[in-house]
Amino acid sequence: MNKTQWVKLFSLLVALLLFVSVVAGCGAQKETKPDEVKEEEPSGTESEGADEEETPAEEPIEEVEVTFLHCWNGGAGGFPQDMVNNPVAQRIRERTGVTLKAEFITTSETEKLNTMFASGVMPDFVNAPYWSTTGGEGAVIKKAATEGMLLALNDYLESGKYPNIEKLYEIGVARDFKEFDLFHPDYEGNIYLIPQQTPGDNPEDVTNWAYGVYARGDILKELGVKPEEIDSSEKLYDLLVKIKNGNFTDINGKPVIPAGTWHNGWSYSEFLKSWSDYNISSYREEDGKIIHWIFSKDEEEKLMFMRKLIKEGLFDPEAFSNTDTMAKEKMAVGKIAVFGAQSGMGHFRQTLYQTNPEMKYELLGPFKNKSGNIATQVEKKGRSGFPVMFLSATTDKAEAVLRFINFCNSEEGWLLASWGIEGEHYTMENGRPKWIPEWKQKMDEDPTAARDAGIGYLGNFIGADSRKSLWPTPEEDKTIFDKWQDEYIAKVPIVFIDKVSANYLERDWPKYNEYRDAVSTLDYEQEFRKACFASTDEEALKILNDIREKYRQAGLEELTQWVAEKAAERDDVGW
Repeated sequence: MNKTQWVKLFSLLVALLLFVSVVAGCGAQKETKPDEVKEEEPSGTESEGADEEETPAEEPIEEVEVTFLHCWNGGAGGFPQDMVNNPVAQRIRERTGVTLKAEFITTSETEKLNTMFASGVMPDFVNAPYWSTTGGEGAVIKKAATEGMLLALNDYLESGKYPNIEKLYEIGVARDFKEFDLFHPDYEGNIYLIPQQTPGDNPEDVTNWAYGVYARGDILKELGVKPEEIDSSEKLYDLLVKIKNGNFTDINGKPVIPAGTWHNGWSYSEFLKSWSDYNISSYREEDGKIIHWIFSKDEEEKLMFMRKLIKEGLFDPEAFSNTDTMAKEKMAVGKIAVFGAQSGMGHFRQTLYQTNPEMKYELLGPFKNKSGNIATQVEKKGRSGFPVMFLSATTDKAEAVLRFINFCNSEEGWLLASWGIEGEHYTMENGRPKWIPEWKQKMDEDPTAARDAGIGYLGNFIGADSRKSLWPTPEEDKTIFDKWQDEYIAKVPIVFIDKVSANYLERDWPKYNEYRDAVSTLDYEQEFRKACFASTDEEALKILNDIREKYRQAGLEELTQWVAEKAAERDDVGW
């Protein structure tokens, strides 16, 4: 090879080396870790000048273990066996960096909270019941907050980093509960609690329990009675008389009981809806005066109606003493011809409706209340009393906890909570998630499959929940039992009242704690039930009036006067 050829070869090698070094340099940027979220550059934003600085790569999410107490007796059953390695937990770790180290309880929630706060040893965060600050778990949590044991969240929420948590205070919480409990005056403007299991803004997001009076459809058919015709307590009485005289039997050929209830008398009050109204408090307007409901004339009328059913053998004498097992055994064979409560669909679909679908219970009416409107479920706009989450004042992982909760309350978090991993458990079709058939079959065959895959447990961290309205079950995926339940719900739409319950005005009464102590051993409901079985009407009314007098002596009428005066000072009070 001559000199010229050597020079050409050397130049070629140099060029190749330069090319390789450039390519290697381009690929020497920071490696993206598997759990790092890397955003794609939007189209049309390419650098136009060689001197412009490149946008710094997003920092990887730091992985952190967070300790968590699920303060619900027996609540562990809804969580996966393996809290770390299930598919949903792995995805949560990828998106938030958080691994939950969970603790569960099998004792009283109040007892656990008291023990935890007394010891001063807390996990990073807790969820627990918070029905009211006037007693129970809520009072314990309130005390801990005012003693500086809970982390104030104001600065975190004002940072704008957790919009999905901010939303939980705006949607799904009743205005009175927010004023008097969630943002209790003793908190002095500090926010300690994060709501959960609260509904979204749409009516479909609030569970409609379809309360009412239900009668066996085959009996109605044989009597020639249309369910919608029975829309009052008196018409119900006439129907029960016909059933008693009709010699109807259960699936074992034994005589039916015309009317009854599920366990512990639940819910005979549905038979009395002709004396109900749309109320959100314990107080009523009667004859131009504010009274407590136990002093209403309606109570005497309801008592006499129940006594008539009992005396004439139209009502199950065991109704108030039924255990859950006893009640379910009666319902499973169609022993109770008419009952009041929810539809019982969860029980019937596995028992009576499997063997005798012709006995399907039909919703009567619906009943008309004393104002002539349908008797139905009444809800305030938003929920009063719900589980809450709170953080320890000493945690050094507040950002991680809030990042986790914020993600759970995103649409991506909702999908993960309800449906698991896209492509593994579900696919999206026309904007709705749909189970992958093989996975659906696995869930049908193994009731624990979804739980142990991590599907469901994130619901314990979700509020302002619009999953029902966002992804309603398609008609083609509903069972016949789902469709029957839809029929019931359509007849009794929920009535929403956006008012402050007059009950909250009680708390400022100077004698309130003294009154509560005085009535703590009184049980109006138990005395009313006793009166239902008294030997004479006179004796029954004496039982009723005796318990009323005990409440009167404790100060109930004085309290009622206080509530009436305070209500007159506001324009947002509902009775």
